[in-house]
Amino acid sequence: MNCNSLGEKLLFTVVRLEGKTTNGTSVGTGFLYEYKNRLFLVTNKHVVNGVLDGYYTMMRADTTEEFWNPIIGQGVKFNFKASDFIGHPDTKVDVAVANISLKVGEAKEEGNPVYCLRVDNSIIPTEEQVEKFISPLEEIIFIGYPNGIWDFQNLLPIIRKGITATPYYYDFLGEKKFLIDASVFPGSSGSPVFIYYSGGYPDKMGNLYDGNRIFFLGIVAQTYQKDEEGEIHIKKLPVVEIPVAISKQMIDLGIVFKASTIIETMDYYLKIAKEQ
Repeated sequence: MNCNSLGEKLLFTVVRLEGKTTNGTSVGTGFLYEYKNRLFLVTNKHVVNGVLDGYYTMMRADTTEEFWNPIIGQGVKFNFKASDFIGHPDTKVDVAVANISLKVGEAKEEGNPVYCLRVDNSIIPTEEQVEKFISPLEEIIFIGYPNGIWDFQNLLPIIRKGITATPYYYDFLGEKKFLIDASVFPGSSGSPVFIYYSGGYPDKMGNLYDGNRIFFLGIVAQTYQKDEEGEIHIKKLPVVEIPVAISKQMIDLGIVFKASTIIETMDYYLKIAKEQ
């Protein structure tokens, strides 16, 4: 498969994190981020906490041409455990990262090159871009594995769509996060959130521009739930696959930690790694 369009490329920024815990099995989403010449795997703390033995699969790469392409349906498996990850130093920020540069490099040397595309700082909106282009209501997409669902035949994730429910440029309740109006389900934990327009896009004043636009906004972590008595609570998206009685309802409001918290976590990881 020739992976040419920006939309196609977004499919290869995420991986499905499957783990074994003392409570059963878990499924969540992680995505790839290139930062300071390292390749990080980014997810939520609660996705990897307690994982004794886990794995994720990246698409095998076709290296016969000058520009690599994915071989759809052929994967390379990597193992992980909770201790591979370091979380954001603020306990309230549900972000964790692991440096997987060596793993991917070793796989290539062993004849298992992977096709992995990365998020990086270049697509985080700058203050000037926020001022000009990002309105209080923006269409967003997030990519992952809701309820563990994926195209296991082709090893591809699920793309979902929603809108910003609070302005991205304000910190919701004074914290580095914002809300999205979207159907956020277990397994979506760790999904990257993008603004993506293909073929044209507007600015805040309604002026139209040709071309594609993509901004990386942050990572899905939590959702609001309503219990049987009608009270609404913030809930981490569950990852453990065990039978439960359905007594709570999702109200289609997801909590997204901003991209800046991911950068803070990667910087903290590098600081801890240097001190060890």
